[in-house]
Amino acid sequence: MTLTNISEGNVITARVYKFFAGYLWANNYELQAAANIPDPPFALQALSDRLVALERLFHITSVVIDRVTISTYAPDSQPYNPNTLATFPYSLRGQRNITTDALPLEMCLFIRRNTDFGRDGRLLYRGCLSEGDMTELALRPVLTTSAINAFRNIISGWYQNGGVGTSWRLVMASGNPNPTNVRWVIGLDPSEKIVVKKFNNRYFRRRP
Repeated sequence: MTLTNISEGNVITARVYKFFAGYLWANNYELQAAANIPDPPFALQALSDRLVALERLFHITSVVIDRVTISTYAPDSQPYNPNTLATFPYSLRGQRNITTDALPLEMCLFIRRNTDFGRDGRLLYRGCLSEGDMTELALRPVLTTSAINAFRNIISGWYQNGGVGTSWRLVMASGNPNPTNVRWVIGLDPSEKIVVKKFNNRYFRRRP
């Protein structure tokens, strides 16, 4: 498949890149076409806009959402085919205002990707948390109840405003080079855990 011809059931990958104070990082999403996509450039731009809308609400105002790249699920072909990749620039700041100092970028907001069967997935977001969002439980940092509720309200509002739109479904996909197992993500839910993730982690590599 290419991004110029997306059929119902095809899986794509989106990456939202952010930067702050010289650090650049990304969050990955897998999405499945809910129907044949008649106008891929328009549909991919709309999808990109919806992911950025969610992430802006998560991230504090000092974090800049730089760009979104969307690609086919399969790794880059040899030779390179430009129709397997689309890039959408943004340079927009996060919208989450905080009244206390920001936590280090290594301290991540943990969002569960809930599914009907199998293990839940997880999304880790840097640059979202402040000292006021954190408390302590059994000598471990966790989110306060008010912070959990605030993030739940963000997610609920995003879904009420359309989520990723009617053309796409959030999924978790596995298999190589093409997906052999695709599970729908039925909801996103913030965990009370604050996950510490170093910057030298590599991109997630799918197991064959």
